[in-house]
Amino acid sequence: MFLGGYKLNENKRLYDSLQKIYGIGKSFAWQIVYVLGLNKKIYLKDLNYNEKLKLDRILIHYPHGFKAKRIYTDNIKLLKENKSYRGVRHSYFLSVRGQKTRTNAKTQRNKKNKLKKNKLK
Repeated sequence: MFLGGYKLNENKRLYDSLQKIYGIGKSFAWQIVYVLGLNKKIYLKDLNYNEKLKLDRILIHYPHGFKAKRIYTDNIKLLKENKSYRGVRHSYFLSVRGQKTRTNAKTQRNKKNKLKKNKLK
């Protein structure tokens, strides 16, 4: 079944398969199931035509897919433009949420080193 531009497995529960869509996590999936008035454990293959239409209409109101990615990157750009503490940490490719960086944060430090190497070329 195609929903929101994603191919979802019909042999999984509705609640779990909604979470496969980028931008829809546990809370949004729970809200959607609640608004539909369905059980959390219902499978996608058990939905009838009208319920699928309702699901498609409800999904329009939640940012998902490309729209959610755009919102995420715009928020980070805004932090960088404001020169806030979090924005500066993002621009230097450091950990943002107060993690320890002396011995951990290997992923962030690798990003920083790759950026330096690309600038030297």
